[in-house]
Amino acid sequence: MNFFSRFKSFLFWFVFFSIGFFFPIFSESKTIKFTLEPEREDIIQYEFELWKAPNFDLEIPFRVLANPGKIQLHIPNGYEYFRIRAVAKRQVRGFWTELYAVNSFGKPKPKEPTKIIVTKPTTTNVLVPIQKGKGNNQFYLTENKIQVKPILSQPMKTFVRYRVNGGPWVVTKQPELTFSSDGNYKLEYQVTNELGVSDSMQVWEFSVDKTPPKTEFHWSSLPFRKSTHYFVGPKSNLELLSTDTGSGLDSIRFRSVCGKKSPTEWYLWENQTSWANVIHSCLEDLDLEISAIDKLGNEEVPQKIKIIHTKKGN
Repeated sequence: MNFFSRFKSFLFWFVFFSIGFFFPIFSESKTIKFTLEPEREDIIQYEFELWKAPNFDLEIPFRVLANPGKIQLHIPNGYEYFRIRAVAKRQVRGFWTELYAVNSFGKPKPKEPTKIIVTKPTTTNVLVPIQKGKGNNQFYLTENKIQVKPILSQPMKTFVRYRVNGGPWVVTKQPELTFSSDGNYKLEYQVTNELGVSDSMQVWEFSVDKTPPKTEFHWSSLPFRKSTHYFVGPKSNLELLSTDTGSGLDSIRFRSVCGKKSPTEWYLWENQTSWANVIHSCLEDLDLEISAIDKLGNEEVPQKIKIIHTKKGN
């Protein structure tokens, strides 16, 4: 008998690209204490159903009856969920409540995650300053191209002499320069009219950043590997580390799909709480998307994790 066959547990099955992650959750028997006061005089008892998994079609629940007032509900080993309904005189039964998770029942409701509106910065400026380091601003190009158009007080022919990063000088009427690669650039240009009068040399120093951040997954405890699957303990936490070599990281965001519902909004990922909140937010199969965004609005292609609720027997 191997290690996992000794326990009845819930498994969260994570499929991350071609790698599967199994998360066995081991539980011990416990007692929950709370008070139920009837809203009507004819309610004489409360009925409890204890479940090992949130799928009602796969098991027969363990049922318990209790009188109104102070209740000590003993949860046997392996049972992770329960629900309640009132029992009135003549055995008239009410409706079941929602299914409660044993581990989170009675605990403060986690704070609502912060919504994120993912849009590129709205600006008419060709260059925008982004703070790098202490008080130092670095300018970043917001468009793919720069077009130099001389501003004249009266109609007159002009030409522009320019160079990029100390390269050879080029003379043309209205240069349109394309910057398709990430990097630092220095553009120097000077406008001269048909009379041979030139304005002062203009110098633009800026950077181009078209590369989105890259996010790595880090578990608070090392996973156990078996074949192509990874097993992580129930108290393990997922921490995300995103790096951006250009304008800098703005935020890490996530959204989820519970069962067949529509995707949620994008929320701000917080390493201390988001993982636990996500896996307890849905009792059905769950899809999780994670993506980072930088200060220029470059978005990482979402990385996807599929979480499948299943059960492991003896």
